[in-house]
Amino acid sequence: MNRKMILPLVLLVLALGIGFKLAANKKKLDAAKQPVDRSAFAFPVNTITTVRDTLTGDFSVPGVLEPVDHAKVMVQAQGKLASLNVVLGSRVTRGQVLGSLDVAQKQLELQAAELQLEKLGKDDQRYRELVAGKAAPESSFDDIHFNFESQKVRVEQIEQQLRDAQVVSPVGGIVVAKNVEIGEFVGANTAVVEVVDVGRLKAMVRVSERDAYRIKVDDAVSVTCEVFPGETFQGTVTFVSPRGDASHNYEVEVAVRNEKAHPLKSGTFINAHFRTGIAGDMIAIPKNALAEGMKNPYVYVVKGDTTGMRAERRPITLGREIGDRVEVVQGLLPGETVVVSGQLNLVEGSKVRVTNSK
Repeated sequence: MNRKMILPLVLLVLALGIGFKLAANKKKLDAAKQPVDRSAFAFPVNTITTVRDTLTGDFSVPGVLEPVDHAKVMVQAQGKLASLNVVLGSRVTRGQVLGSLDVAQKQLELQAAELQLEKLGKDDQRYRELVAGKAAPESSFDDIHFNFESQKVRVEQIEQQLRDAQVVSPVGGIVVAKNVEIGEFVGANTAVVEVVDVGRLKAMVRVSERDAYRIKVDDAVSVTCEVFPGETFQGTVTFVSPRGDASHNYEVEVAVRNEKAHPLKSGTFINAHFRTGIAGDMIAIPKNALAEGMKNPYVYVVKGDTTGMRAERRPITLGREIGDRVEVVQGLLPGETVVVSGQLNLVEGSKVRVTNSK
């Protein structure tokens, strides 16, 4: 056979071999990509059996403490900071002068303005007497009196400028931040220090819609925290928001008395415990039974017997939260078997195997 014919034949055979090999590999890859038939598996789940029970209305919600009074102490004027008589941790009172800008020049201006005011005051009195005795025309007194009143305004303006140069705390508490050092230039309305009142703390917590209707201002609240296990701090409801958010939760402000031997600090995580009496006869399930949480509430209910059990996706309507449980207003009946763990593997109709039924 001619060599010129052999070479193309060899190349053709090689190409066909590579093609068959690639086709075989593609079939293997396509087979690997095929979805696994999950219907043949029985997924292990833990369940509970629903019951109707009478539960107390007590519940707890988390929150974070913050000061009732928290002020950035500002200076209204501008200039060089001449004095600051506090350090971090200093206790201050409401209205206390903490420092001042350099006001030496303003004080000189005030002294000169006061001397001028004293002189004009004497002139005003003398001309007033002359006019009363018909010894001087009334028009001459008008000019003198105008100058006197104008100078009084000038003195008051300088005095106000001196007050604006003072660093005065609007609240009592503890200095937690110093933003300017002595000798630095301070612009008008600059926060020189920050003061918090840790004697009066509050926590803004969120409660469910039903709980918001059971809580009222002045209700007593017990407050606990992990920092001081076994200790209870007394709190009071000071505000219940009339407006709920998109999840039908309502803000509630709780004022906390910080009078213990171990005072609480701002930023501490707490639990606020509310007592609202009897919640009533209800079906309640653990919150971890909710497959996607409370915003899209549904559960999986086990149907069938030991010969074949499947998961049924069941939308439900939630009521109030009670600790780590939540009331089911609609969608479940007493005696039904609800999945509380293993839901992530489930879809409608999945085979299941109950491993820890309660």
